[in-house]
Amino acid sequence: MDQNDKNIRTIQDVLQPARMSRKSFLKMSLGTAAAIGFGVTGTGCDVQPRGRNLILANLDEALAELDLIEANPPVEMQQEWTLYKVLNHLAQSAEYSMTGYPEMYSSLVQSISKILFNNYKNAGFMNHNLTDPVPGAPEIPDTGDLPSAFQRLRNAIWDFQNYTGALFPHFAYGDLNYEDWELAHTFHIADHFSSLTYTIASE
Repeated sequence: MDQNDKNIRTIQDVLQPARMSRKSFLKMSLGTAAAIGFGVTGTGCDVQPRGRNLILANLDEALAELDLIEANPPVEMQQEWTLYKVLNHLAQSAEYSMTGYPEMYSSLVQSISKILFNNYKNAGFMNHNLTDPVPGAPEIPDTGDLPSAFQRLRNAIWDFQNYTGALFPHFAYGDLNYEDWELAHTFHIADHFSSLTYTIASE
């Protein structure tokens, strides 16, 4: 069994409501969104596990998984973005929680999205559109110095873990406390990492 198997659970291991992309969710009415919070499946829901269905509980586990990915090239991507782009996108998200997002969704959209975030908390993971950029953020190229991208994400996580100032609202979920912010980052990282695979080198 691979060392990272301890962080992987099947969909049956998680008592979860329906999983869906953010865009699909936002097309639905607030009433339907509330129903999803009670496990009612609606149009556009994706109830299938994604890739490795990686479950991470906190940012320390995310760092451990990041180390495994970096130490075991090559990485096969089962998503449209390259590894370089994914790593920088995840770093952007963590950094903006401490500096402020360049664009924010409306208060109405945030109120709906907050229901979705609570749905993620109950499930222990998220499933979102893996090609959605951070709104208003600089476009990330497909290629670049990969070691620097690994270090950028690592530094962003470390900075967040040691941050003592006021955190900015999430562009979609609105105001979050530190614990919820850590979950948001953790779920985001795990969802992207679920759609890549690598083989741990034998000793």
